Amino acid sequence: MEYWKWLEMVVVALIMLGGGWRTEGCLEEERLALFQLKPFFPSIDSRIDGSWLGYLEYPIEEKETSSDCCEWEKVECNSITGRVTHLFLNLTYTITSDDLVYSEYEITGNKKYRYLNTSLFLPFEELQSLFLSGNSIVGFVDNQGFEKLSSKLKKLEILDLSINYFNDSILTSLSELSSLKSLNLAGNKFTGSNPTNAGLKRLSKLKNLEILDLSHHKYIGNISSQLNDFRSLKSLRLEDCGLVGSIDMRGMLSFLISSFFFINLKELYLVSNQIESLGFSFYDKEPLWLNKLEVLGLSDNLLNSSVFSSLAPLSNLKSLHLSYNNLKGAIHVKDLNAFNYLEELSLSGNEVTEFVPSQGLRLMNLIVLHLYENLFNNTILSSLRRLSNLKTLSLGGVNLAGTIDIKELHGLSNLEDLYMSCYNSDAGCNISLQSLDLFSSLKTLSLQRFSFNDSHSQTSCNFLLQSLNLFPSLKTLSLYGFNFDDSHSRINSLSKLEDLRIGCNSDFGCNLQLQILDLFPSLKTFSLYGFSFNDSHPQIKLQNLTNLEELELWDSSLPFNFFRALPSLKRLDVKWCNVSENIFMNDSFELKNLESIKIWSSSLENNLLQKIGAMPSIKSLSLINCGLNDTLHTRGICGLTNLSHLDMSNNNLKGTLPQCFYNFTSLESLDLSSNQLSGDVSALKSLTSLRELSLSNNYFQIPSSLRFFFNFSKLKSFVADNNTVYVESEMQSLVPTFQLNEISLSCCGDAGRFPHFLYHQNDLRYVDLSNINLKGEFPNWLLQNNTDLRRLCLANNSLLGPIEFSFPQHTDLTDLDVSKNSFYGKVPIEIGAKLPLLWFLNMSNNHFHGSIPNSIGDMNSLVYLDLSGNLLFGGLPEQLAMGCSSLRSLALSNNRLQGQMFSSNFNLTNLWELHLDGNHFSGKIPDCLSNCSYLSTLDVSNNELSGEIPRWMENMSSLSTMDLSNNKLSGELPRWMGSMSSLEEIVMANNHLEGPFPTEFCHLNLNLKLLDLSVNNISGSLPSCFSPLWISQVHLSRNKLKGPLKNTFHNSTILVTLDLSNNHLTGKIPNWIGNLSQLSYLLLNNNHFEGGIPVQLCTLGHLSLIDLSKNNLSGTIPPCLKITTLNEISQEYVRYVAAVAQAPSSFSIDEPIQFTSKNKSYSYKGKVLTYLSGIDLSCNKLIGEIPREVKGFRNIYALNLSHNNLNGPIPISFSDLKQIESLDLSHNNLSGKIPPQLVGLYSLSSFSVAYNNFSGSTPTWTAQFATFDESCYVGNPLLCGKPLSKSCSTSGPSPSSLPKASADNGLMDMTAFYVTFVVAYVMAILNIACVLYINPYWRQAWFYYIGAISNRCYYFLEDHILPKRLHCGNM
Repeated sequence: MEYWKWLEMVVVALIMLGGGWRTEGCLEEERLALFQLKPFFPSIDSRIDGSWLGYLEYPIEEKETSSDCCEWEKVECNSITGRVTHLFLNLTYTITSDDLVYSEYEITGNKKYRYLNTSLFLPFEELQSLFLSGNSIVGFVDNQGFEKLSSKLKKLEILDLSINYFNDSILTSLSELSSLKSLNLAGNKFTGSNPTNAGLKRLSKLKNLEILDLSHHKYIGNISSQLNDFRSLKSLRLEDCGLVGSIDMRGMLSFLISSFFFINLKELYLVSNQIESLGFSFYDKEPLWLNKLEVLGLSDNLLNSSVFSSLAPLSNLKSLHLSYNNLKGAIHVKDLNAFNYLEELSLSGNEVTEFVPSQGLRLMNLIVLHLYENLFNNTILSSLRRLSNLKTLSLGGVNLAGTIDIKELHGLSNLEDLYMSCYNSDAGCNISLQSLDLFSSLKTLSLQRFSFNDSHSQTSCNFLLQSLNLFPSLKTLSLYGFNFDDSHSRINSLSKLEDLRIGCNSDFGCNLQLQILDLFPSLKTFSLYGFSFNDSHPQIKLQNLTNLEELELWDSSLPFNFFRALPSLKRLDVKWCNVSENIFMNDSFELKNLESIKIWSSSLENNLLQKIGAMPSIKSLSLINCGLNDTLHTRGICGLTNLSHLDMSNNNLKGTLPQCFYNFTSLESLDLSSNQLSGDVSALKSLTSLRELSLSNNYFQIPSSLRFFFNFSKLKSFVADNNTVYVESEMQSLVPTFQLNEISLSCCGDAGRFPHFLYHQNDLRYVDLSNINLKGEFPNWLLQNNTDLRRLCLANNSLLGPIEFSFPQHTDLTDLDVSKNSFYGKVPIEIGAKLPLLWFLNMSNNHFHGSIPNSIGDMNSLVYLDLSGNLLFGGLPEQLAMGCSSLRSLALSNNRLQGQMFSSNFNLTNLWELHLDGNHFSGKIPDCLSNCSYLSTLDVSNNELSGEIPRWMENMSSLSTMDLSNNKLSGELPRWMGSMSSLEEIVMANNHLEGPFPTEFCHLNLNLKLLDLSVNNISGSLPSCFSPLWISQVHLSRNKLKGPLKNTFHNSTILVTLDLSNNHLTGKIPNWIGNLSQLSYLLLNNNHFEGGIPVQLCTLGHLSLIDLSKNNLSGTIPPCLKITTLNEISQEYVRYVAAVAQAPSSFSIDEPIQFTSKNKSYSYKGKVLTYLSGIDLSCNKLIGEIPREVKGFRNIYALNLSHNNLNGPIPISFSDLKQIESLDLSHNNLSGKIPPQLVGLYSLSSFSVAYNNFSGSTPTWTAQFATFDESCYVGNPLLCGKPLSKSCSTSGPSPSSLPKASADNGLMDMTAFYVTFVVAYVMAILNIACVLYINPYWRQAWFYYIGAISNRCYYFLEDHILPKRLHCGNM
């Protein structure tokens, strides 16, 4: 009987060991426990396809169909007992790629805090590993931590809690898990010090702990004495822990070795700190404390070459990482040879030049050596020849040059992986292909930027395939910068090559004969960069690649029918390629396994969709920026019923969505953004598997209710910006099945009130509903329902009412924009308490009043704050200036703020931009701003500031834009400002600045782009050296500048606006003005310029406004003179001028230009300037006739030639000036008849030909000319007709037949008039003289008043009139 029992046990054991028996699924108790965990870990029963993380914000999750929880991706069970042994719950809550993009372990504070119920893990008594990384866990439910698990989970050995929010309080509960062998606490919120539980010392109870990771904390200085009782520890990670300076191994890191408690440590990682040296006292007395250490990671620190002597006693080291430190110069081999057992050494990213002596390196056990990015020269190869066991070598640097003799490595017979790069672009690098025969065991070969100097090589850039015979074991080949030449080669097939990557770095491209691919029958991955093909029938050459699975082609020229007979091909990636008409053969069966096609930025023919549509295996299709301009109504696209991902963005697709989209029931991601598609989106309503939908930048009509998508239960992201949103009646009872993470419907249309579906959303993170004319009040409910909300943008809508935060504290919101609405009331007093983690807050352009709340000072994460364009009053709260220390941009423009800007309590030292313009601030520019060393933009214009410009501004090295205009600043224009080399825009107009224009400003010639010093008292002449190369706007009007221009601005060839009006400038307008090819606005009026109008102005093709009025210019008007208006120039230049007019900086500066039209002087600025065109030459001494040809200013807006000595007729061609609104030809000697065709100028609203010698009839009194009164024609005695009182008689005698005194039936006798006037004048003088002679009192008073009036007139003329021409009328 005993025998049979033993036999039965053996049979059962054999069956069990053979895998022929296992339990029927997981235990029911554990299965129920797993479902209880699902609310906290939503994807516990899902499988995440990591391949999607590259370009989807929300990865694709595929639900498991099995009811057996042991088959779930995140669960692993014992194959015999069926008990759960491993739970992989990493990133099961925060699974977006956005979360993964953050600094790997840097918690940003904008995720939702989660509390873990540890009792849910009690049923898993056989659990050995528990991974909970990246789940935003901050603590435990009911304050019951892991100690609750200690009685049940006695087999738990691995626990990963990294990338959460745990603090020191968790350490006590962890100390009860006595079975733990591996504990990962990286990237949490530990401080390393906790008075109540002795901090990390509590973990010393874990007697079995072998692996401990405390990386990514900045507390190392606080725990130096808390890790001194970890006897069993074998691996310790302290990466990115703030270790700084010199680390004394008996001081700062004494906890590693004290009392022999770390004698078992084998791995120590101190990567990514700022360690400068390790100190020598570590080895003074007890050198064997770390004698078991085998792996030491010190990469990415600040260590120098002395580190080797510090590490010498660590004789058992097998792996040493010193990459990216400050190692420089030569390394003595005796320091390296001390590491007898070293197997891996990494020195990449330093400045090492050589090993000394060069033949002395004897690391006989070394297997891996990385020497990339150093300063080694060619002699390094001879230094490595004795490393006979080396299998992996990477080598490259800028000092490798000339001929590289690979034979120097003849001792490396076991080399399997060789990576070599040449970074010397001047001398280049050459190697002999035959020399590679040293490495017969090579499996991986990577050569970049090399040439070959074999005698039989036709060109030095050709890679001879014959050399590949030398590597029968080669599996991976990467070559960058070569052509392939197989004209002389007969080689055996490389049957083991699986991965081939070839790149060309030539500006002229490289050629490849595809027949070489026949040599690689095992090839699975093929990547090609920068090649073209010279085969006449390339499709024949690819039919032997039956194992090829991945094909990547970038920046290459693909011939006709390139792809054929690739039955194993699964993924095709094409970028920046020149594609011929058809790249696929007609027989789609030959690509029957193709699952993914990604073609980016490659011009394709529309019929490609037909070819792709015949490949039903396609699951992912991306045709991005490929120039497709057809519709989607094609059988090609409609045949891809297995698609799970479709991206056709950035094309030119037209038309509506095809009804065949109903068949795409497996589609999970759809991107049709940036096309010209139109119509409704009802064709998408059957795509119930969608998770990502992007329709932005089209012409779709999208209902704000999103009713078409209510059944999309998996939908997470809906982005449809720049379409037309419309309102439709909503069924209030319908509730959407989706729970969105992201919705963006920015622009355009009218969305009405907040759509009803938003009230049912609880998982929103990003919401952008800007620019859609939303109505209603601020949606408090949206923040209350969505506690994970990070960004809320409601800008430029029609929302109104007060904002009152009725929700509890929201710790996730980082971005809030409610600008350009009609909100009123006060800024919420509790805003800082309710939204403590905001970093972006924009409430500008509303109707908020009251003071700025003090609670904003509690928002210490705030980076951007904009409250401009409101009705706020009072001063700046001191709490803001002290508490918002992270602020980079502060905008409080255009409010009613007053008082001093800042007090001495000021902590905004990180400011980049400060906008306080348009308020009532007084006093001086505050000295506290001198601490803002990063400040690049300072705008305090339009206030009441006084005093001088402070000298400390000279030290603001980052300041590029400074606007101090429209204040009461006084003193001299600072000379020291010339040393502020970063200044690009200086605006100080309308102040009381005086003194000469500093010659020191010539030092700003390299960077200055805008200068506005108008309306000040700046005197002297402009220095000839002042000619900024990149300046686009100069405004120096209304000052006291004098003298000639000389060479000022002669190099400013991109100058758009030159305004020197209302000064005392003299001399001629310089000829170099013709060099200013971009000049659009030239204003030199009200000066003393003389000479003729320079003909060089005719060469300026962009002139839009010319004002040379009120000077002493003479000569004729150049007939070639022209202006260019908006309708005549390219849109590129219009955009350029518009950008200049609004200042191409981080904020908008609108610099005004004064121009006289319609008898008034107007100020124009901003985009209005791009529509303004005019010429004003009035009040000069011009002679000759008006040029008859008006092609040069056909679309002119205003023309003023008044107060000159012009003669001749008005050109009939003036009737072609259809856009003209103001025409003034008064006060000249013009004659002849006024052309009747002028009545066709329907835009004309101001017209004057007064005081000339015109004759005949006035233009017909109709249309616009019916609005001009008699003053427009006065002073022309021979004119008649309306509106003049003199009518034109057709039956009377002609004027020439009448006596001169009675001609024209109304002229006075001028001789009689003169005689009468002289007699009356003499009598008046005699009467006044008689009265003054008789009455001495009157005589005294008379002379007193005459003297006073004379003095007053003199000073008035001196200050205002004498520099100008007298009696110049306005247009």
